[in-house]
Amino acid sequence: MGGGGKYPYPKWVWSYYGGWWPAPKNVFVNTLVTGAGVATLVGLAWNFSAKNEVRHSYPDRWIPSMLWAKEFHDPAFKAMWQEQLAKEGRQWIEPIPEWWPFKKSS
Repeated sequence: MGGGGKYPYPKWVWSYYGGWWPAPKNVFVNTLVTGAGVATLVGLAWNFSAKNEVRHSYPDRWIPSMLWAKEFHDPAFKAMWQEQLAKEGRQWIEPIPEWWPFKKSS
């Protein structure tokens, strides 16, 4: 029921997944290197996104991106939002809520 042994295959064929019978010697190290690469790319994308995030309307409830979006922490943006909210009769929502465990010490 095994279908026979491993048959000869062309050695010049390369595959990221290991070819016909994947059993790489350095699977743990390869996984760590790949994980580090993916984490780096995700971090760069996150950083770019956070720096270029712009809100066109103020949220009606607390949202996680208020923790890192510059327009909720920069005094000029904060004054603009507070003025706009006063015109609309809405309240300013603190970007870092009371229950948040990782507050910066003032």
